Amino acid sequence: PSNNPGNDHLDDGRSSSSEYEGEYALKKTRALKHFLLLRLWGVLRATLDTDNIEHYGMGRYMWEHWIASHPSIRPCEMHTTEVGPLVLLGKDREGRTFGSQYYDWGMGPRRDGNLGGLRGPRLRLEASEDLQFREYYYLPGNLLKWFHLYGSEGVPGPDSWAWRAFPAGDRWKELVGLHGEKAVDVMVERSNPRFHSAFASDHSVQTFDNDEEEKDLLLRSNSPPVVVFYQISYPREDKENARLAIEAQFDALSTGQYDSVTNSFDRRRKVLLYYTTAGGSIQDIEHLSNLCKRNADRITCRRLGMHDAEGSYGESLRHLHTFCNARPSFDAIHIANRLTGHKDAKRAFDAQQIR
Repeated sequence: PSNNPGNDHLDDGRSSSSEYEGEYALKKTRALKHFLLLRLWGVLRATLDTDNIEHYGMGRYMWEHWIASHPSIRPCEMHTTEVGPLVLLGKDREGRTFGSQYYDWGMGPRRDGNLGGLRGPRLRLEASEDLQFREYYYLPGNLLKWFHLYGSEGVPGPDSWAWRAFPAGDRWKELVGLHGEKAVDVMVERSNPRFHSAFASDHSVQTFDNDEEEKDLLLRSNSPPVVVFYQISYPREDKENARLAIEAQFDALSTGQYDSVTNSFDRRRKVLLYYTTAGGSIQDIEHLSNLCKRNADRITCRRLGMHDAEGSYGESLRHLHTFCNARPSFDAIHIANRLTGHKDAKRAFDAQQIR
């Protein structure tokens, strides 16, 4: 040790430590993105607390979220099982300050139920094992942390405290026992989410500037087009709302690009609209074609793909990626005629909100 104990940690290992911290931060970000994607698909839910990025490992509560993030680390408790949520205030049920009788250190968890969270969602979770199985704040969120940070070394053993402490633990224990760190992915495949990638059904690579009009638009240097990639979905029922949402977006696109400097719309730049469709009948496709024709003076439409399944989602993003690689100097926009997170068609295709 040096004469200055406070500097003992400043050794030649600083650079490797910095590299490890960078790798660790990247893994944490991937874990969070993975959860947000699964929530978007409707596979996982996070109902016990308000929707706040700080509750998922970023911002204010980052350290509390990630500390001791390894399944082999078993939690301990400082209080007896009689102590409820008021532990944060240092008070008992009658509001009196805790006395020594409430302190009893030991290995945890020692409680069967969840003490925190919003009351309504907590009661719904208690009544449904399937909701427990998909609740981020129970095992799914922890498994995502462990698997992303440690891979196969983050798989809890068959005797882990985690299987006993969390609801739906037996169900996850069986799945993890069979598939290891791939258990969450297997759960997703079995869940038949409302949305899924359309990539597997079409591996063709789209090229751009296929005709003279498209090429002319892309090569304009004085007024390049506004490039938009458009994901269009049609529900099995209540398709009228989906068509109204499309009409509202065509109306917005044909109005022109808003210029915040002049506080006006710039109508000199045309819109080059690349679109893919998921679901829809012949009448729906004709309706879309007519919109393109009616707005041809402002919008040049190019269809990139058609998919029969309403839930096919993401194909336009693949084309967007290809376009950006081919033409990195362009800005491109991605839009959809459906609001995510809603099963009800009227809310999912709310034309006013979408516009």
